[in-house]
Amino acid sequence: MAVRNTRSTHPSRSPQVEHMLKSRGLDFEFEANLAIADIRHAEGFQVRLDEHQAPKDQVAKYATAMKHGATFPAIVVNENHEKIDGNTRLAARQKNGDETIAAYIVFNISELEARSLSVELNQSNGLAMTEVEIRNFIEAAIKAGQHPEVRALARMTGIRDLKISRWIAEVQFDERAIEAGISARHLAVLPPSTRASLNAVRMAAVFGALTLLAAEARIPAAEVKRLVTQVNGASSEEEAIEIVTNERENRADDIRSVASGFAPRELRSRGSAQHIGGLLRFDVESLLDVSSDKQPETYARLKELRDRLDQVVMRAATEWNLEP
Repeated sequence: MAVRNTRSTHPSRSPQVEHMLKSRGLDFEFEANLAIADIRHAEGFQVRLDEHQAPKDQVAKYATAMKHGATFPAIVVNENHEKIDGNTRLAARQKNGDETIAAYIVFNISELEARSLSVELNQSNGLAMTEVEIRNFIEAAIKAGQHPEVRALARMTGIRDLKISRWIAEVQFDERAIEAGISARHLAVLPPSTRASLNAVRMAAVFGALTLLAAEARIPAAEVKRLVTQVNGASSEEEAIEIVTNERENRADDIRSVASGFAPRELRSRGSAQHIGGLLRFDVESLLDVSSDKQPETYARLKELRDRLDQVVMRAATEWNLEP
């Protein structure tokens, strides 16, 4: 779309702001003297928490600087003069009794586009947004059905892409868990890292079963991540469900302890028991099905495993209580 009114020059024009608007394909014009009385507040455009909108000390500083001739970048509004960016600058002009303010008027901009633009403008022109405010913006976009682009959000906000990815995973997890019928009581005990890991489960039925188990047995995040890798690597939904079922059986004592109000016991052997259970799912032919380039390495590891298991079996025969 053609950009309007690009010939006039004014100290409040901002090449940086105009670049943002042009890069987003937005149609806009610059108004040097927009009537402050005509500017409206639009709740749907706000990305800042109430306590961070035009803080009094910052308004006072801006007002003093303006009285002494300082020039600030123009604020941004839509064609209905609903404010998108510039809370503090506008409040400072009002404090000084001014009736007009320089503004960019953006046309045909949606609420989501306005919030996204407001985030980027705040990070570059105003008081940088807090992580809570940025996360609220991202969560609201996901719940509205949007699919965030992590790299673009990282560039806009200055938040590391890994952290943004985790936020997205946690929000998506909550929506999937509600759809799967997981109760709020179970969801409340799952920490953010566990939620993000569980969101990686591909199959819906497996996701619901593993999420419920993680909550009931209070499975640590690291172990949840390992289980997610196992179920995603299963050849079928039935095999993945079997993995979860076996895990539930292994953790029956933990589930009972949690239900009784106690923390699960730490069992050092749990990991080895799960790996042994995994090996037993393969028959001889499956274990022999190894590509030729991997056969020498696999053979050496199988021999090492056999020798170690021989020692374990010998000691278990004498040290364990094997009576039924």
